[in-house]
Amino acid sequence: MDNNIIEKMRREIVSRSDLFEEQTKGTKDEYNLYREHVQYVYKYAVMLAKDADVDKEVVELSALLHDISMTDATLDRSRHNEFGSVMAEQLLREQNYPEEKTQLVAKCILNHSSKRASYRTTLEEELLVCADGLAHFDAYKSFYSLAHKVMGLNDEDSLKFIQDKLTKDYVEIREDLKHLVSDTYAHIMNAKTIQEILDPSAIA
Repeated sequence: MDNNIIEKMRREIVSRSDLFEEQTKGTKDEYNLYREHVQYVYKYAVMLAKDADVDKEVVELSALLHDISMTDATLDRSRHNEFGSVMAEQLLREQNYPEEKTQLVAKCILNHSSKRASYRTTLEEELLVCADGLAHFDAYKSFYSLAHKVMGLNDEDSLKFIQDKLTKDYVEIREDLKHLVSDTYAHIMNAKTIQEILDPSAIA
């Protein structure tokens, strides 16, 4: 495994995340992609790939770069997987990364969107989807900021948004991995108010 390319791409996503956070400071869009999401996806990607028959480097690079287009406010978030796939290709080619592996990373990123589930054909793609879904449970409280501040939803609709979002993630996580987040998922689905999600002690 080329730890150098992984470290270069980590620095790339950290730099872009920090710049985006700086550019959006004090606005409803303020967000640090690496700190609030990607680092968790990478953690799970490393864990899931460890004993799997996959190209571990491809899984790790895909985890680091899967949402890279989110650091460009001019791009359509609903197509972040498409833009991210192209951006990852360009970055890896600039590093003279092997083309076959570059294409696999790009495919993982393109197909990590639930809209592209039927196009997934490799275990690398499956593990990225699982890592992404598991990571959302590590930082689920940030979804409240997205729902409330960015989308302008009230608390009742924010609760529904979080529950719907994490249900979609839970469904996509492989059955043998669901136990990692099953308690958190149950807590979220049983919550009757947004306060119960933000403060678990609020549940009687």
